[in-house]
Amino acid sequence: MLYLLFDFWRTIIDPPDLDLYYRYRVRNILKVEGIEDPGVEERAFNFYRRLFNAFDNRRRTSCIEIPATLELESFLSFLDVENVEDEHLKAYASPMLDLTTLKPGAKETLDKLSSKYELAVVSNTPYHDMVVERLRKDGLLDLFQVIVSSHMVGVRKPAREIFMRALEVMGARPEEAVMIGDSPYEDIEGAKKVGMRTIWVIREDVQRPEADGMIKSLRELPNLLKVIV
Repeated sequence: MLYLLFDFWRTIIDPPDLDLYYRYRVRNILKVEGIEDPGVEERAFNFYRRLFNAFDNRRRTSCIEIPATLELESFLSFLDVENVEDEHLKAYASPMLDLTTLKPGAKETLDKLSSKYELAVVSNTPYHDMVVERLRKDGLLDLFQVIVSSHMVGVRKPAREIFMRALEVMGARPEEAVMIGDSPYEDIEGAKKVGMRTIWVIREDVQRPEADGMIKSLRELPNLLKVIV
């Protein structure tokens, strides 16, 4: 049996312009509080971008995940709001659910692969549920045996523990698994150190990694797997 582990962001889904993405999040959090003032929104957006960049830097440098609830607590303090409620978390997840798009060929390719291999998602995300709900939205959730996130494990790729958690749940050894992702550092380097084979989803804005295979589109994956396994 071959086990396929997929990154999520920019591997299965594509984000829009990130300013649009984060502004949409801020706007919906403000709506939870009944705030629709453009001036307040602009100040809140600028504050959130600085806040997010600081949290993101801490996440990347430490490989420790900071949950969305802590990020929201810091942002809501700017609005003089004390408690993080479910509606705030829904607003946090809203750009993932509303603005991202499936990669071309993702649905048909994953459906085809799921009939032959065991599939998993291994995602760096501070909010596990938004990945699950995004997959559910397009009817992909049931194609995966397991969804493992940095939110649930506590550490982020390229940390060994997150890959091993997915392999453990699947009942797989590293040499039986292939990691597919777009990040040379988080996906490819991290998985190779665990002993997995790797396939890089090509990005023009990063340096080419030492992967076992490369694809421009998920549509190329089934044929490549026949070659490298």
